[in-house]
Amino acid sequence: MDFASVAWWAYGIVALCGILFGLLQSMLMRKALMGETPRKWLYAVKLGLWGVILVILAVISLPLLVAFVPAASFTMLAGSVILYRKAQREAR
Repeated sequence: MDFASVAWWAYGIVALCGILFGLLQSMLMRKALMGETPRKWLYAVKLGLWGVILVILAVISLPLLVAFVPAASFTMLAGSVILYRKAQREAR
């Protein structure tokens, strides 16, 4: 795993894709939890997408995978915190 062999712009593109994927995951979580009828099957969609992306990036490049995972994870966690706070405000 040679991080120097990957172009700097590839890390930037993959990190941006990670942020966008994290936003997609947050939206899936919101749709799974909120609304009149929660859609629990969206959990399987979210996990399936996550698994597919991880396998594809692992096949392409492990350094890019290492750049993608923190960006996507942090964005999804930030979105989850926002979703949690919104749910708390609505519960009051």
